[in-house]
Amino acid sequence: MGLQYALNFWILAVVFLPGALGSEWGVEYSGNPLCAIRGSTVVIPCSYKYPTSLRLETVMWCFDDQMCVKKQYVSHSSNTGISAEYRDRAEYLGNKEKNCTLQIKNITKKDAGLYIFRYMTNETAGKWSGVPGMTLKVDELKVAMTPQKEGKGVSEGDSVNLTCGTDSCSLSQSEFTWFKDNQQLPETQSTLHFSPVCKYHSANYSCGIKGNRQTVSEAVNLSVEDGAWTVRYTERNLCALRGSTVFIQCEYEYPEPYKVKSSMWSRNDVDCTGKPYVYHSNNADISAEYTGRAELLGNNVRNCTLQIKNIRKTDAGEYRFRFVTNGCEKCGGPGVTLQVADLKVVMTSSRVNGIMRDGDSVKLTCDTDSCSLSQSEFTWFKDNQTLPETQSTLHFSPISYHHTGKYSCAINGRKEIVSNEVNINVESHFNTIILITAVGILLFVLIGAVVIIIFMKRRNSVNVDKTEEGTKKV
Repeated sequence: MGLQYALNFWILAVVFLPGALGSEWGVEYSGNPLCAIRGSTVVIPCSYKYPTSLRLETVMWCFDDQMCVKKQYVSHSSNTGISAEYRDRAEYLGNKEKNCTLQIKNITKKDAGLYIFRYMTNETAGKWSGVPGMTLKVDELKVAMTPQKEGKGVSEGDSVNLTCGTDSCSLSQSEFTWFKDNQQLPETQSTLHFSPVCKYHSANYSCGIKGNRQTVSEAVNLSVEDGAWTVRYTERNLCALRGSTVFIQCEYEYPEPYKVKSSMWSRNDVDCTGKPYVYHSNNADISAEYTGRAELLGNNVRNCTLQIKNIRKTDAGEYRFRFVTNGCEKCGGPGVTLQVADLKVVMTSSRVNGIMRDGDSVKLTCDTDSCSLSQSEFTWFKDNQTLPETQSTLHFSPISYHHTGKYSCAINGRKEIVSNEVNINVESHFNTIILITAVGILLFVLIGAVVIIIFMKRRNSVNVDKTEEGTKKV
């Protein structure tokens, strides 16, 4: 037994005595434990030492194996026995002198655990394992929203923070990349501050370590209920006559103490940001089509009514008002749809075909193809002369010859907006009688003339015959 104890003693002495006798052997890890983000690259800083009288032959990194007996290595200087989990991901950045740093790319959840560096020299007893090793924690990025309202959504005007972080890793020195609906934002800090939060902030937000898309977190939905910044239109559908002036009635509201910085009207632009504008409070980027015609009749408090003069066919479309405060902004949608139409005179008659005659029933209506004019008063013209009627329809029942003429109409008081002309041509019964009489007289005269001519020719012929007979007797 004494011999066995002695033998064990010398074996332990050969293996461990160099470290016990001095500080010539050892492994040091910096920042133990380490915390890495899933998908990131982690560097495990490491340094080691051994007696200068020895020659280093083999270095290796092992995972959850203090003495590296499993022979499934993270890294090995001979590039043998490398675990499939780490092949092409783990790289030894050290050397055979003092640096034993290890790098692992594209960190996964399975990589969490204990990493140990071990090295061997040319002496059988010159081996060392850097126990207890380096502990690696692996966590995922997530977006945390504060404050969280129990049972309530986020409303415009609230203050909201979105913070990119983990449950266990410290990321105070990191820069981040933020995404809003998968579109990259310019911010690189760990927290997005929304004060106040606005309706247009509603989106899915995610974050990642700057420069590494593989670390991007799951998205968090920020849904903001609007109501504090509002735009209201009195009517959603308007119809205007070409050449007239239209008023788009509008009101807007926003909370105190915010102030309006700018306001604008746009046409056929869903988010109200398209240029050029119909109107802009800063007189910027206004369309030449509306210069001198569009005017805001409202103010910077509540009224946003827009006036457009001398309406054209090209003015038809959807109009939206947008205002920007030093807090949120609002684009009032859906907007107001404007239709533009021309006045026209529509004629209906009791006679389907043929020429109109005295006694027929005829109706002229001042109307448009799309606009409702039921509340309007009109001015009627006959051969450019104003008629006393102001209703939308002229009734001729019965119609007579003196109604013949060219008719047009306009909105009362707006004689510059005149419709097309409709020509009424009435054939009178009296005129027909006169025509028939005249034709009869003409025929009677012609017949009489023909009879007289024939009679005269016959009489002349008889006289000639008598003269010839008298001459013969003589």
